[in-house]
Amino acid sequence: MANILYGVNGEGAGHSTRAREVLSHLVANGHNVHVASFDRGLQNLKSSFDVTEIYGFRFAYVNNRVRYKRTIAKNLITVPQAARSMSRLSDLVDDWKIDVVVTDFEPLTCHLGHKKHLPVISIDNQHCLTNAVVSYPRQYRNDAAAAKLVTRLMTPRANAYLVISFFTAPVKKRNTFLFPPLLRQEILNAKPTEKDHILVYVTSPAPALAKLLSSVRSNFIAYGFGREGREGNIIYKKPSLDGFFADIATDDAVNTKLLRRCVN
Repeated sequence: MANILYGVNGEGAGHSTRAREVLSHLVANGHNVHVASFDRGLQNLKSSFDVTEIYGFRFAYVNNRVRYKRTIAKNLITVPQAARSMSRLSDLVDDWKIDVVVTDFEPLTCHLGHKKHLPVISIDNQHCLTNAVVSYPRQYRNDAAAAKLVTRLMTPRANAYLVISFFTAPVKKRNTFLFPPLLRQEILNAKPTEKDHILVYVTSPAPALAKLLSSVRSNFIAYGFGREGREGNIIYKKPSLDGFFADIATDDAVNTKLLRRCVN
């Protein structure tokens, strides 16, 4: 069985939620897995797996939209912190006798894998933009170029890219393989019902979106806005995997028939 270093991007909950399913499968099949993550990834995975905290590269957001120039500038400033974390993780990789690196859009483990001449496997959705043929409106060409640049910098030169996508697209790189979304077993077992709310999730506070929601004649449950409690027609909640799952299973805006078709 393999000794695996598994890097998980800790920004938001999506990466760690996806990684949990893959990690559980690897452990169940007898592999020795060491996880490296930060922030939400660290919090969501440390109770179930061996997790080492590392420095995390972060995106810069304005009203929940990624600003790529700010992202690059912001992370260039913190290069010394990343270097210290990389050095510490490098020693651990030697102690663990790592055979292969898996990364869910986490750059330190990817670059360390290259430095140690280890095979690197990437699992994410971002590389659909760079490794498959994807069309988008002309006005978003500059945004797409910036997104592609950041994606290539985050986890470059992997031996294989396992790309998660909601849609099919022609692959333009031979080491790239497209897969449908990875669903938690709880989602597969869910019995969806409809209640009087619409679920909203953002990665960072979005004041403009909050103002827009307050003007809509519907009830909302909102995660990721950095606050808690009810304000008018919006109930703000703190991050919670179980709470989020319960709310999405009863989301009034989710087509119940479509959801059942997806999980069956």
